[in-house]
Amino acid sequence: MKRREFTKAATAAAAVAVVTGCGGGGGGDSAVAAGAASSGGAASSSGGGTVAGPIVSPTPVLVPSPTALAIGTNLTGMEVAEGNLRVNAGTLPNVDYTVPRKADVAWTAANGYNKNRLPIKWELLQPMLSDTQANAATRAVIGEPGAFNANYQSYITGVLDAHAAAGSKCIIDLHNSCRYRDFVFQPDGSVIGLTPSPDPLIQAFTTNGGQVQTRIMALAPGATLSQAAFIAFWTSAARIWKDHPGFGGYGLMNEPHEMPAPGTTVESINLDNQDLSIWPAYAQAAINAIRAIDPVNPVYLGGNDWSGAMWLATRTPAFPLQGANIIYEVHSYLDARNTGQRFDFDADVALGFTVGVSQTPITVNTGVDRLKQAVDYASAHGMKLAMTEGGMPIDDPRWQESWQRMVNLARQNGVEFYSWNGGSHWLLHNAGINFVPGWHQNKTLEPQASGPMKQAAGLALGTVFDDGPGWSPAGTPITITVYSRGVLTAPVTLSVSSSNGGSLSKTQVVVPAGANQQDTFTFTAAANTVTTLTYTVVSGDVAPPPPRKVYSLADPAAFAATSLTDAALAIIAKYSACKWELNNGFTDYEVGTPAAAGQEVRAIADSGYGSSVGNAMEMLNSVNTDSPAMGNFRAPIMRVTNGRKNSDHSAPGTMGFLCRKAIPTAGIQPNPRNLVPYNQGDPQFTIAAVSVPGAGVDGIVFQASSVFQAYRSELAFANSQLQARWRDPSGATVTVTSPTPLPPNAPAVVSFTSAPGAQRLRINSAVVGSAAASLGGNPFDQLLIGWGLASAFPALGFRGNVYSVITGKGAPTAAELAVLERYLGTTAGITLP
Repeated sequence: MKRREFTKAATAAAAVAVVTGCGGGGGGDSAVAAGAASSGGAASSSGGGTVAGPIVSPTPVLVPSPTALAIGTNLTGMEVAEGNLRVNAGTLPNVDYTVPRKADVAWTAANGYNKNRLPIKWELLQPMLSDTQANAATRAVIGEPGAFNANYQSYITGVLDAHAAAGSKCIIDLHNSCRYRDFVFQPDGSVIGLTPSPDPLIQAFTTNGGQVQTRIMALAPGATLSQAAFIAFWTSAARIWKDHPGFGGYGLMNEPHEMPAPGTTVESINLDNQDLSIWPAYAQAAINAIRAIDPVNPVYLGGNDWSGAMWLATRTPAFPLQGANIIYEVHSYLDARNTGQRFDFDADVALGFTVGVSQTPITVNTGVDRLKQAVDYASAHGMKLAMTEGGMPIDDPRWQESWQRMVNLARQNGVEFYSWNGGSHWLLHNAGINFVPGWHQNKTLEPQASGPMKQAAGLALGTVFDDGPGWSPAGTPITITVYSRGVLTAPVTLSVSSSNGGSLSKTQVVVPAGANQQDTFTFTAAANTVTTLTYTVVSGDVAPPPPRKVYSLADPAAFAATSLTDAALAIIAKYSACKWELNNGFTDYEVGTPAAAGQEVRAIADSGYGSSVGNAMEMLNSVNTDSPAMGNFRAPIMRVTNGRKNSDHSAPGTMGFLCRKAIPTAGIQPNPRNLVPYNQGDPQFTIAAVSVPGAGVDGIVFQASSVFQAYRSELAFANSQLQARWRDPSGATVTVTSPTPLPPNAPAVVSFTSAPGAQRLRINSAVVGSAAASLGGNPFDQLLIGWGLASAFPALGFRGNVYSVITGKGAPTAAELAVLERYLGTTAGITLP
């Protein structure tokens, strides 16, 4: 990953850089110049207004790859605490970084991915370098020189254990770019401001920011990061993991770049003045040490300048090095700068250059043009090759074509390939480049980058979904898209039928063979009707999307006299609102099953109409609870109270559900498909069916917010009194509070509405408070149930129970709002007037 500061105060743009691409060779404007010059239940539904009960995801069936070429993803998350190292307490697992879960590994293996890459931070595994001179008091706080941190070591072993159990392998990737962030040690071996960890899971830090230094490899006298320290690290790692059945190789160093100039020991500003022999010298020393212990497992070796594929032939002239089973790793992204941090095709075309290729704009051949340079050089020199980082932005089909061509080239030339940004860290979900599964229509939603990879590898596994509006006033056609994720080896033909007349543009849809394909049709409902559209498989070995309801009611609120459920769903469709019901809660978003009482709940699909193609409004929990060493954070637990399912957030440390989205960013991702449906200043409404366990309850029920900023809108409790709260970017707040506490263990429907100059707080359909604020149009990039996130730090939930939530943009009428509240009341077993 290209080095970026990851702190709780980071800007949203910097956050995108951290969790998206790894800067595989472009590495910033200086490199740009160099590169261009060089060449359940009646009241429940299961997705988009669909009416089927919970669907259990099918067990994957694979067509084996023709050869055992390794492919997989980077299980990122353990390396992202970089900016917090040594300077604050921001090294807490499941908050500042996240260890990949067993479920992440199992899902990749079940989908044919036989090897993954695990980026780790040197400082977190080895908090004190082997050659550090520290006094006894300092060692007591940080650890002994060269010793591995027991918790972080156990996390790595756990990931390897998961791979062994799944029948796959994992590369340990030292994600440090030839650097090590360290304390400044005084002559007596002390560190000014050194603070013991307030939590055994948080590593030591200094309260004096001036007492932190970044060491870098160098060959000149006085090098701050020595070959001896590097050798000691890999010697220890090899002895620990070389015989582990899940171990897949040594990733010696991620993306060396901006190395010192000859005769110096500090980072080089001028890329043309780097000493390109520094990294090969350190690498050769480490390879020799590893081979003295482990003659078998592969060593993955990247080159200078971010290991860019287009630089392999020119930027590390010492390659190939001596040693057996060395695999040369390259990174190849698709954007103009080769960073993996830009996601708008047209914006990158407008830059007018392609780093490492030419002074012309990017095309759908950009990835091929970069990777082919490495392939040709490796072939001529007898070098095995792996593309250990690459990625596919998700907002434009041209990115998919470019990605498909590049991974095809890799496959055709025996090049291993690994996508960027898999894993469990909460920031990764729906990032501009990601390989994190989602959840839609009660099924795992495969990351879009996976389909082209499977197609290149000859893996056959696909799933079919649909999305579209559910509100069709008489004479207004709506467009429904039926689409696949993964790979279809043959076209899938579905018949479409209507239960109540109306007009279909076609009665069969054909989703073509291939990766991430789709077909569309239009439907015009008859006046004042409720219609169910049903799919039947005509050809193809997939499950069809669930039935979908479409509404054209003249007065949906009045229809409650006929059917409360249909009236509520019609209103939800009218406002394209999201609905999450715990009746549809599943144990996991990676091939989970319906959660029974006492089980963890980790996935709730949008069973309203807030989702669209490429924008599944999923609610997920990805906290890692695989071992006690992860700390005290946990997932909600499913309960059944009076026959109604609900999520229990009462245990201390419970993290709720998160729906991560994007904020439009000019020049980088101006038109993301993954969006929260409203901004802070938009007319909006949120309704939840909840209960509190006792008196004095504090915490958040629902929040819409910006992850790296403090502004937010939320429904919460303070001393068991319901509150609606708003905070804008300036820090100004508006709070509306119920005058009385909510009775313990008595389910209630709580809600707020907000429009410019008018906010209302309601309990069981009665207004209990109001305000008259005008809020700015600040964009949100996340929705949360049962907790909150502000400035990238969790605000835990209200320790109560959640039955269901609805949220949407707009201003429902009083009658419409009352219908929605009555409907949510049924999910909690209460009857409202």
